[in-house]
Amino acid sequence: MVGAARPAAIMALVICAAALLAACNLIDRQQARVCVAVATAVAPAGQRVTIQSVIPLEGVSHALRVNYTVPSMDLPLYVDCAFAGGTLEMGRGQVIGVRGYDGALTERQLITLHRWFLDQDGAVSRAIAETNWQSPSLEISSIKLPKGVGFALQQVFNILSLAALYSPIALAFALVYGLIRRIHMAFGQIAVIGGYGAIIGIVAAVSMPSLGLLPSIALVLGMAVTLAALWGWLVGRTVVLPLAGGPDRAFIIATIGLGIALSEMLRLTQGAREIWVQPILDTPVVLTQGPFPVVLTEMRLLVIGLALVILPIVLFVMHHSTFGRAWRAVADDRVMARLQGIDPAQVTGTTLILASSLAAGGGAVLALSYGTITYSMGLIVGLKALLASLVGGAGSLVGAVLGGLLIATLETLWAAYFDTTSRDIVVLAILTLLFLIRPNGLLGQGTALEEDRAIRPS
Repeated sequence: MVGAARPAAIMALVICAAALLAACNLIDRQQARVCVAVATAVAPAGQRVTIQSVIPLEGVSHALRVNYTVPSMDLPLYVDCAFAGGTLEMGRGQVIGVRGYDGALTERQLITLHRWFLDQDGAVSRAIAETNWQSPSLEISSIKLPKGVGFALQQVFNILSLAALYSPIALAFALVYGLIRRIHMAFGQIAVIGGYGAIIGIVAAVSMPSLGLLPSIALVLGMAVTLAALWGWLVGRTVVLPLAGGPDRAFIIATIGLGIALSEMLRLTQGAREIWVQPILDTPVVLTQGPFPVVLTEMRLLVIGLALVILPIVLFVMHHSTFGRAWRAVADDRVMARLQGIDPAQVTGTTLILASSLAAGGGAVLALSYGTITYSMGLIVGLKALLASLVGGAGSLVGAVLGGLLIATLETLWAAYFDTTSRDIVVLAILTLLFLIRPNGLLGQGTALEEDRAIRPS
């Protein structure tokens, strides 16, 4: 296990280093876009704007200068844009001051700029398209790859990004099922609670501008994990533990009802509308050059890096730690584990907290990497993660991670090469065929006939 985890850990460290290097960029990409659009608005009418540079304005916080030229004037022109806040701060995209080659805009002119230009849907993108400017990016490699290789490598990173959503939640399902042989149907909703926790963390970080980027990221992830873990522990004490020894049907129905209740709680407390998260760490990072460059955002790199670190650590802990041995003992025989001094209720409660924390990681990926969250997402996300867990082998921890990777691979490759409208149909058909060939999943095992019970996968 250690040898298998080492390459993933090295790759994750490289990815995290690339993301942190990209995050050191002094130019906020969203603010640069807005200021370039402002330059087209204040430039001489009817002139094509050619952007020369976008630089921080010295001595002024959250301000940029755009240097540009127009055909009718030989002198270089400029426009300065001041914003109400920086990255992870309120007012990041709100222009509070503009100064051009012919002076500063008055308050009335600034209101007009917002009302009839900046606040119009798509106006910024259309203005940028009329210039020669491209969004700032960080190039960390000069390696040039052939077009086919670059395209394939891009899909690999897309697969890892999607697997970072599915695999943690699938692992959460496997942890609970492997222990009590019951399917906890509310993990999708717990993942969404983690996503809302990440948004609460963003709001908290925004209220503390001096916190810094890395502490802000830690706060966001901490809020997501803490909120989901608390809810996981609560529902575990009130629903899961009392029904763990009961019939399968009662447990499944109860957790389905629990999932519906959690969704309704989110709808009533957070609203029914879809929440779009302000882009964070969205500067493109160019990993390779060539006809098809491999490009990811800082957030996607960070998500992939964290997943490549956290998932192997969890698998290692479950195989080599004292808790992991206790988990396997309870999964094999609860009565014998109790006779050996292990408290099955305590192990189950800890497992629920760990599983809920992993589900929160998937929810945080959903909110931060894909930029959106809503109360109703838990159903489809939970079903896909459950399917990933079953494909890998019911109760198999390694199989759950591989199942999430498999579904992410199928979805990404089909979307890359074929029509996306038929993606889910094809993916489900392939998984159905896989179940016909391997009824117990990739790493699942059959039934122990002499004991008439399932063998716990390792």
